[in-house]
Amino acid sequence: TYEGRGAGAGPTASAVAADIVDIARGRLSPTFGIPADQLKPLERAVLGEHVGSYYVRLMVRDEPGVIADISAALRDERVSLEAVIQRSRSRNDAVPVVLTTHDTIEDSMRRAMARIGALNSVMEEPCVIRIEELE
Repeated sequence: TYEGRGAGAGPTASAVAADIVDIARGRLSPTFGIPADQLKPLERAVLGEHVGSYYVRLMVRDEPGVIADISAALRDERVSLEAVIQRSRSRNDAVPVVLTTHDTIEDSMRRAMARIGALNSVMEEPCVIRIEELE
């Protein structure tokens, strides 16, 4: 599938009509320039081995030692922090803590989030989003 801005109604209709004529005349060309039976299967990527950075949002109790406990879980899984933001107290004494990480291995991040999510001071399941760098 190709997506993007089109050439307009006239040029698109002309291209579709030309394709239909080619098919009717038996002029078929491989979709990707290579016949399907010559395409090689790709190996599936192992998601746990994915390396990238992450955005994490935590709702935590506003009490001493919470950031230290979170940092310890990240340290033990070799996850390096890029930035930490803690907002002001809310009505239910829960405060949002937002973290971004440097590049790390997905499995390490999952283990760290499991440990962090189990802390008594963490009031909700951690929200984790991969940060994808588009080249």
